[in-house]
Amino acid sequence: MGNALFKKVVRLSGLPPRLIKRELTDILKKIGVQPKKVTEPILRKAMATYLRDVVNKRP
Repeated sequence: MGNALFKKVVRLSGLPPRLIKRELTDILKKIGVQPKKVTEPILRKAMATYLRDVVNKRP
């Protein structure tokens, strides 16, 4: 899947592509994965990591 999945998530997000590409790439870097290596399980892990970070930053 890899790059095709990354592109699909970017497209389906509805967010500006440049913004979401940067954000998603940063999230993946946190867990040590390149965008071209993304699979559904890795994407789930990355999103869970992102959500934990967001919740922990709340005031």
